[in-house]
Amino acid sequence: MSNIIKFAVLLVGAILIALIVRVVIASASRPSAPPVVSTQKVQVSAADLPQGLLLRDEDLVWKQMPATEIPVNAIVSGAPNAPDLKGALLRHPVASGAVLVADDVILPSAPGFLAASLKPEMRAVSVAVDDVSGNAGLIQPGDYVDLLLTQQMERRTDSPDLAVSSETVVEHVRVLAVGSEIKRPKNNGDAPETISRARTVTLEVTPRMGEVVAVAARLGSLSLALRSFATVTRDPVASAVASASSTERAPIWAGDISRAVRDLPRSHTPKASTGNVAPPMPRTVTIYRGSEKADGSSVAQVSGAADNTAPPLPTVPTQR
Repeated sequence: MSNIIKFAVLLVGAILIALIVRVVIASASRPSAPPVVSTQKVQVSAADLPQGLLLRDEDLVWKQMPATEIPVNAIVSGAPNAPDLKGALLRHPVASGAVLVADDVILPSAPGFLAASLKPEMRAVSVAVDDVSGNAGLIQPGDYVDLLLTQQMERRTDSPDLAVSSETVVEHVRVLAVGSEIKRPKNNGDAPETISRARTVTLEVTPRMGEVVAVAARLGSLSLALRSFATVTRDPVASAVASASSTERAPIWAGDISRAVRDLPRSHTPKASTGNVAPPMPRTVTIYRGSEKADGSSVAQVSGAADNTAPPLPTVPTQR
């Protein structure tokens, strides 16, 4: 009986060993599964971005990257206290697809952000706007605009065709702030109340443009014309130089737009020209020397000459 038990134990042990060997061989021949790599979304640039650019939503995209390759201070999606780069100022040029870190930008909440956003030799000038001239609050920091001057000319001209004029005085300037807001609002469909009620817009201009804006503000009303983001260059300095060298366009007058103004009757009678008025006729003076009478036409130009209508002097009798 003992031999039978020993034989059964050996048989079971051999079967177990055979199963173990089979499992080991099968697992070794099976291809190994790739290791699980943790990835996270990080914020990268959507295009080549120049230095000094105010970032907007279209400049930023999210990209999946291995967690081991994410640089320090990168903007990770869902990370606590992650800064919002929209509206921030780029410190240096960034290539397309580069990972953006906190050190690459100056946040709008940083002290001196407005002065830091100005390019070298550029100035910040503010202009007064209302709901109409400011595009009903739809213009935001980082946009590019033209500045239009409209003048009422009734007191300067008698022609109805020239009663109103409009002209572009400054082209392609960047908006730095709207009211006290220097950051673009989020894309939630609603503009902040402070921007919609803003009464001033701060523009980035050259020193010469600043002088033009100051004079234009005294001449008439200023309006902002929003420009498309689809520009040849995103560099503010290059845009300012191109605008300064652009050909000046003629102003638009009331008669160029309204046929009714052109058809208005000219009620004003032009003043007679004084350039061809004949000089006054000289007056003659009669001179009496005793009982002799002489013609004084030779002294007709004497200042204060007597009037021809004056009565003649009495005749003095001749001494005997």
